[in-house]
Amino acid sequence: MPEQPTFSITQLPRFVDISCVQASHNRADIDELARRARESNFVSAHVLPNWVPYLRDRLEGSQTLVGSPVGFPSGGATTATKVFEAQQLLDAGAQELDVVVNIGRLRSADTGYVTSELAQIAAVVDGAVPLRAILEVGHLTEEEIRLGCDCAVEAGIDWVKTATGWSGVPSTVEHIRIIADQLAGRARMKAAGGIRDLKTVQAMADLGVTRFGMNATVAKELAQQAAEAEGV
Repeated sequence: MPEQPTFSITQLPRFVDISCVQASHNRADIDELARRARESNFVSAHVLPNWVPYLRDRLEGSQTLVGSPVGFPSGGATTATKVFEAQQLLDAGAQELDVVVNIGRLRSADTGYVTSELAQIAAVVDGAVPLRAILEVGHLTEEEIRLGCDCAVEAGIDWVKTATGWSGVPSTVEHIRIIADQLAGRARMKAAGGIRDLKTVQAMADLGVTRFGMNATVAKELAQQAAEAEGV
């Protein structure tokens, strides 16, 4: 895995991606996402697949990467559909991909299915862009979270992400503690879903999280708080 910059709370925007991934988000919402990404220099901005070329154009010349989800938000599409979607996103110019694991299969302990699906997606991506497996921890037991981590690593995916943010259950420090323990350095961690304060951000970072997913408003507020706290 390429070396990652050391996390710094004072440089929070460079460790946060913001998103517009609700079905109702329109062109004006994507324009606003791009504006906020440029204004605060967020490391990436994520949109639903059809908006990737549009956002790439709006972020041309900036330092913000364009990301998009695969199999979002349920993870329940067929493997062939998810593989095809990943390839389409690469062709459209996506610079990061977050794939939702098949949550029902994971909860059924069908680890062979989950691992095979993730491995096929990883083969298509072939290291061209960062690829993350979203576990959706709000639907999982501790044992299922641990199984999901092992599936991602076995499939050759370098990142594990906690959640889509759609489950209604916030990602917690305890979720990160479980994931960090199971990964034991074999993959990086991204935390997303209900993260709303600097104390939680720092606690997760202390456990090894190097990327956060937040809505733009919260991310900007936390970045400002961090800068003010350090006198930046």
